[in-house]
Amino acid sequence: MRKLSLIVASIIMSAFLFSCEKDAKDTVKVVELIIYPETSFKGSELSDIWGDALVISDNEDAEKHVLDNITEGFDYSDYERGYQYTYKVKKVWMHNPPQDVSSIKYIFMEQLSKKKVITENSEKDIQLYVLPQKVEYSPWIVKRDVENGMSQRYDALHVKNEKTGEWMALIDIEGFDFEAGFEYVINVSEMTKADPYSKKYTLLNVVSKEESEKKWPGVVYGYDL
Repeated sequence: MRKLSLIVASIIMSAFLFSCEKDAKDTVKVVELIIYPETSFKGSELSDIWGDALVISDNEDAEKHVLDNITEGFDYSDYERGYQYTYKVKKVWMHNPPQDVSSIKYIFMEQLSKKKVITENSEKDIQLYVLPQKVEYSPWIVKRDVENGMSQRYDALHVKNEKTGEWMALIDIEGFDFEAGFEYVINVSEMTKADPYSKKYTLLNVVSKEESEKKWPGVVYGYDL
């Protein structure tokens, strides 16, 4: 009898939990979302293809981060580097999000502003760490690189900004003679042109060059392949 009671109680509890799960809903709040004038880069543990990533924040989360959320109602082809955008959006905390994606979704409602904020040319010196193998880079945000709705792909240098820790995929560093199988530390000049927006990297000097078998993604995610 006691065993039967436990089975019945278990069935009732399971039904109750299922009902609660079924009745749970997404949480929605209207916020202002900022898209910043310069993009970042985005890679994955599961792929050696890198792409562009929009950098965003909203008035619920002021920290800048790459947009890796599900979006609705936003046309990426409207984005222009050099401009900062403000949008009115619905920020949705999904109760049951798809697997392997952020639980936050943005539904774009209205563009509130678009302002040219990079208005002057600039130049700065940075130090880069260069991995010994190139990666594929698909610059899908840049309009001039889009053909028939599909982005082109390039072999790109896989580098890390030693100061910021940001990983980048650079198609070219002027004056740098890359040799596969070697990792480098180099100093470069990063030149930003305001109109039309563009970036250019020029080698200043090679700090070090060593044979290496390091590969993506182990060197980034902290394990050896």
